Parts: sequence; C-alpha cells; structure tokens
Amino acid sequence: MTSVFPAASAPADVLPSVPVRGVRAPELPSSLVFAHSDAAVADALAQTLAELELRRPLFALGRAGRNLLGRSLVIDCGAQLECATVETAGATLDEVDRLQHVALEEKADVIISCGGGQTLDVGKYGATRALLPFFAIPTQASHDGICSPVAVLRGADGRVSSYGARAPAALFVPVHVVSRAPRRTLVSGMADLAANLIAVEDWRWAHRVSGEPYDDYAALLAQSGARLLIGRRHLFARERPFAAEDVESLVHGLVLSGLAMALARSSRPCSGPEHLISHAFDALGLGTGSHGEQVGVGSVLASRLYGGELGQVVELLRSIGAPTTPRAIGISFEDAVRALKITYQVRPGRHTLLSRAVTADPEFVVDLARNSWLDSDASAGEGR
Repeated sequence: MTSVFPAASAPADVLPSVPVRGVRAPELPSSLVFAHSDAAVADALAQTLAELELRRPLFALGRAGRNLLGRSLVIDCGAQLECATVETAGATLDEVDRLQHVALEEKADVIISCGGGQTLDVGKYGATRALLPFFAIPTQASHDGICSPVAVLRGADGRVSSYGARAPAALFVPVHVVSRAPRRTLVSGMADLAANLIAVEDWRWAHRVSGEPYDDYAALLAQSGARLLIGRRHLFARERPFAAEDVESLVHGLVLSGLAMALARSSRPCSGPEHLISHAFDALGLGTGSHGEQVGVGSVLASRLYGGELGQVVELLRSIGAPTTPRAIGISFEDAVRALKITYQVRPGRHTLLSRAVTADPEFVVDLARNSWLDSDASAGEGR
C-alpha cells in the first residue's frame, strides 16, 4: 500500500509547510476510500493503520460525527489499538490548542477526525502543528474542505482566518452517511464545487494581467470536479431528492478540488471573486447562510464578469434550489453592496477581476449587483 502520510507543503499564500515527524511525505494524499457501510469504513481504517504501523490513534469527533459513525469506529479499532478520543466544539484556535495538548498527553501517532467541516479543520490544523499524520472521515459534503490543505478557524478576537494545513493523508468517505445529511448541506457543497469554474477563469485572468503563477493541472482538476455536477444540472429539480449518484458525483468533485489546492499549494483553483464575496459577508457578520450558500450567491454576480459557460453555474444553482440572492440568506441588498465594496480588502494579496473593478469603477459593481441580485430574471450568462 502506498504511504499515506501528509504532503510536505501547505498553501504558500496562507502558511509555510511543517514537516511530519521522521517521514518523507508525498506531495498529494495517496489513500482514498469510498465506503458504503460502517463496517467497511472501520475495516479500511484498521488496514491503513496496521500497514503504516500506527497504533495510537486520537479520534477527534464532532458531536454529530460521534453519533453517526465515530462510536462504532472507536469500538472496532479499540479492539486492536490504543485509541483515545476527544470531542471538538467549534472550529477555533482554542480547540486546536486543546486537541494538540490531548495528542501530546495520549502520545498519539495519528489524528483522525470524524465529523463535519469544523471538526475536520480542527483535526487538520491540530495534526499539522503536532507534526502528526492526519486522516479524515467526513460525515457531510457541504464544502471542499474535506480534502483541502486549508483550515478555516476563528481566533480569540472572533475573526475567522484561513490557515495552511495538511491535506488529509488518508480520506475515508462514508457515502451511506453523507447521503443521509440534510439536503441543505448537500446543496451547499454543490454550490461551493460549481464555483470552481469561476475561480479558474479568474485565476487565468490574474495570470494574464498580473503574472500570478498558474498551474494547468491544478486548474484541470478543479474544473473537472465542478463539471461532474454541471453536466448533471438538467437532471436536478428543487423537489427531487438527490440520488446516490448525485452524492457520489459531489464527493468525487470535492475530492478533486482538494487535490487541486494541494497541487497548487494555494486555494486559488477553487477560490475566486465569489469566495471574496462570501468572506466579506463573514467579515461584516451578515446573514444566515452557510459557506457554500454564500459562495453560490457570490457566484451569481461573479459569473456575469465573464459570461460564456459560466452561466451554467447559475443554471445548476437554480436547479438544485440553492439561494441565488443575498435576501435569500438574510442579507439586505444595501448590506450586500457594503460587503462588495470591501472585497478587495478581504485578501489584499489576491488579485481578482472583482477586486480590480471595485477599486477602478465601484458604480459598475453596484450596477452589476443590481442586475444580478435584484432582477430575478437576469441571465447570468451575459458578459460585462
């Protein structure tokens, strides 16, 4: 079996890499298992741990993750290994510190997170700081963090920031659990994934205009992940339950997104102007939308900057019933415009066409917002 220790590098635009203790790591995660039962997840996990001679796993479990799958994993693995567990509560730097302390106290040789995105981010960054390999077992597919080298965490000052971390060294996807997640989480993940097409188009623009480094292979992975869903957009309907094939396409796409970011050593293949809008909503504390829902709302506007096939992103959002206006996620148009005007400040080093437009012609951006978000019949396929 190929080594599954984490890659030796993290996104260069977030945080420098940290070496794993005594291990030469491959550039990308090298173990990926799609399982359809609790027993299959436990068997695959036990086999991986045994082959790598890892005997002291620390399970970081979210409350939902513990109930959905975590307890059975700990019971099964505990028969042969010295397992320890810790329940995480929120994606904060304080939780990362607590996890790191428990890992040291328990003499853990691997951290395994089972739960939603917040649980994965705490485990991912905790393992990076503790110089330990990290395994991920996601119970939701609400965004591309399940296989990315980025952790989104809240600091003591309440600010949310992105931190470079290891992409999971091994990823075990319990398809049977993810499929049972609330529809809203699946819609959120689909919106986040579809936005890859916008992010890559904007990445190309930044490469052409400002010389930003661009990786064709990473871009291809990100686009391919998005197209797994975009190609199925005519099969979706707001009232139709998602089929198993829909969920597997989503998870495969999110994994490709994570690999694209790990390869690029940056979130750039999957994060463009639509993500800056979402981050601006967060910075101002606006609305009730999830990350993917906010990205979807941002995509409706951002797609109009380029036109072409990007109109397909909005077609997908409407077909799955994703929010497409700020008001749908509890944000007034006036507040949404206020957020747009600070997008260039959210990540000063990130060059996007939206950031350039906000500083060069703010009235154009306000008009774009009006046409994108106030006119429910506006076509997202028009160019600027």
